[in-house]
Amino acid sequence: MAMKFILASASPRRRELLKAIVPQFECMVPDFDESSVDITDAKQRTVVLSREKCRAAVKKFGDKNTVIIASDTVVDLNGEILEKPQDMADAYIMIKSLSGNVHKVHTAVSVYCRGIIYSFVDTTQVYVDKISDDIIAEYVNTDEPYDKAGGYAIQGFMSGYISKINGNYHTVVGLPVARLNKLLRNIKAI
Repeated sequence: MAMKFILASASPRRRELLKAIVPQFECMVPDFDESSVDITDAKQRTVVLSREKCRAAVKKFGDKNTVIIASDTVVDLNGEILEKPQDMADAYIMIKSLSGNVHKVHTAVSVYCRGIIYSFVDTTQVYVDKISDDIIAEYVNTDEPYDKAGGYAIQGFMSGYISKINGNYHTVVGLPVARLNKLLRNIKAI
């Protein structure tokens, strides 16, 4: 019997990336309160969040013929976690702090398949050029920053200010597709 796939995420970016390796899947938003996780280590936090989102989805939809994929992305600036900005002032502070600096993006993925949850985390370093205060102010007046960790999308406005990355581009977007594909093949989900 063919496996049914569920992406436990509301992210349109993750949906687009997953289509490359799993053409048919359903989306659902896991019923999980991220603020309940009080972990300050960025890498560890993103793994726990992805696992808890996966567990929440498993409670609703998990069975032996279902593969559930959950993911979480955290921006890590020198050990400080930058999640989604709360408001315009928060977005401004985030982008200002990233300007002219190097930060890490950690994306963790958890996959439920046949009663087991498998997890991994992938990290990419991102180098951001200096951005003027005027441009930051313009940017935070758009809709782009508010549903993204660190207040930016690498494929959006910030693409003009990212001078280089060390690691996987898709990790920064929110789903390391090649690594996920390898895991799904190793566990014989696809």
